[in-house]
Amino acid sequence: MTQSDREPVFVRRGRWVYNTRSPVARVLMFATAVGLVGLYLYASDNGQWSESELRDAVHEAARDLEAQPRKVYFGYESLLRDALTATEEGPGADLVIKPADEGASDSFEIGAAFVSETYCMRLSPPEPPRAGGRTETVSLTVRVTQGPC
Repeated sequence: MTQSDREPVFVRRGRWVYNTRSPVARVLMFATAVGLVGLYLYASDNGQWSESELRDAVHEAARDLEAQPRKVYFGYESLLRDALTATEEGPGADLVIKPADEGASDSFEIGAAFVSETYCMRLSPPEPPRAGGRTETVSLTVRVTQGPC
């Protein structure tokens, strides 16, 4: 064994630090750097929507909404948010769903923070009025177009 093979991994220089003369310490320093870069890339990829994730989520949610009749409890906007979140495509926190027009309750613009693309989702029939806390079961027809409504 050479002298460098017997070097300690850590040395004390006011505080404990890696010993740069130790081959084990050099491997640990490299592994730490690679691990931190990997963690950063993983966190930045999962932290915000991409355009393809948004597109896939909108189209999958449209298919799911048309698949079977739905009970409308809190309006179409809540129903849309639940359907988009259920796709598990991107982080649900940055999702932006807003009615396309002030008076219309059946057209919504869907987008995400830090994504320039928006989608227009039109639901038919128009949202039923809620009288006395009743829920309505509706069979939806969904039309999705790229861009604002």
